[in-house]
This record gives sequence, C-alpha cells and structure tokens, in this order.
Amino acid sequence: MLAKAVATEAGANFINISMSSITSKWFGEGEKYVKAVFSLASKIAPSVIFVDEVDSMLGRRENPGEHEAMPTNRPFDLDEAVIRRLPRRLMVNLPDAANRAKILKVILAKEDLSPEVDFDAVASMTDGYSGSDLKNLCVTAAHRPIKEILEKEK
Repeated sequence: MLAKAVATEAGANFINISMSSITSKWFGEGEKYVKAVFSLASKIAPSVIFVDEVDSMLGRRENPGEHEAMPTNRPFDLDEAVIRRLPRRLMVNLPDAANRAKILKVILAKEDLSPEVDFDAVASMTDGYSGSDLKNLCVTAAHRPIKEILEKEK
C-alpha cells in the first residue's frame, strides 16, 4: 500500500509483482519475465515496480536448508550483499488503533455496512494486525453469512 501511495503521489504507474509470479523451474524463464516487467515499465514510464516476496529469491545464503518456495516478507531474511546495494530502507511499523480504524474504513468504503459497525472497536480488537491482515479479516467476515446460509440449507 505504501509503494502504491508513492506511485500515485508521484504520478507514476504502479506495477505490483510477486517473486512467485516471475520465477520458473525452467532455466532462463525467470530472467525473461523480469526483462518483460522492466520493458513494460520503461514503455509506460514513469513507473514504480513493487516486488513482493523478494526474500524468496534474495534470501540469506547461510540458510541452505530452507526451501526456496517459502517467502516470508521479512527484510531481515535478505542476504547482506543485497541489503548493502539497496539505496534506502524504510521500516514501516504495524498500524496503531487509530490507523487500523482508518485502514478498515478504506477497505470497507464501498461496502453496504450496518450503521452499528464501530470501526474503533474493531480496531482495538485487532492489535498487531497489518493492513493485509485487516483486509483478510474483512474478506473472512464477508464469507460468514454465506457459510451460515449454507449451514441452514443442510
């Protein structure tokens, strides 16, 4: 969300990719995908390319036992050589209760909600949740009535 906000403020196009979508078991295919992404970004410049799950490809070399398909999104798992080459690092903390309430309002802005929904109460119950966690919570909550209907039909 932060990278998308930066791209929007800069008037740039935003390209969101995950390492799992550009890696391949076939030799040379991953490089083709990366080249295609950067070629697209060049054609629609200015662009911001956000690479999610980068640690799955650029992880520490001292962890040979971990399987390469285990992405974690933890910057501390990146290899030191990669970290040294990154020009700027921004650590973003988890949102506090007030910001979780704002995030919930953004996520649910287009939804038809009961006037009884108390965003502050939900925000206070979700300490330690990230923006992504809050989005998943909302999706799960949206499925609950469907589950209840299916249970009644059984």
